[in-house]
Amino acid sequence: MNEETPQQVIILDTNILQYINNQKILTQLLSYLTDLVKRGFGLAISEVTYYELLSGTTAKQEEDGLNILNNFTRYVVELRVLVAASQLSTLYYHQCKLEGRTSHDISVQDKIIASTAILTGSLILTANINDFPRPFFQETEEKPIFYKDGNRSKMLVLQLLRPNQVVIQQRFQERPVK
Repeated sequence: MNEETPQQVIILDTNILQYINNQKILTQLLSYLTDLVKRGFGLAISEVTYYELLSGTTAKQEEDGLNILNNFTRYVVELRVLVAASQLSTLYYHQCKLEGRTSHDISVQDKIIASTAILTGSLILTANINDFPRPFFQETEEKPIFYKDGNRSKMLVLQLLRPNQVVIQQRFQERPVK
């Protein structure tokens, strides 16, 4: 981690930490995270990531997961984060209606990570952009990671997202009163 105060904090989505256990992409992933830190970014997690990463693990996987998680600055999941996550859920619901879709499949945990980023002015690094939908989040950077899985070439795309505060505020104010 950077000893100086970071210019901007990036909250790592849980899927980024899950990929640390994938030996096929580990070197490239760590290289990218190191590059972000060298560029002045701080890396953090939401406390909800403990739940997501450790659920259903063996004792050894839990120990390894805790060793990884304890390296990052943590954002507490406090009442204001939960209220913001519920408000964000409402915004997602209304966006789905605007687009003619019946529902969205974004987990509560991702809404907590998203609301933490909104409240703290942080960015989010994810490998699943669908969990942080437009127009509420905008891509600021994309990092493709190419790797081999057996004989097949594959690509994992990491995306650095910024909460679109203008759209979020506007949509929040436009919510139905009754």
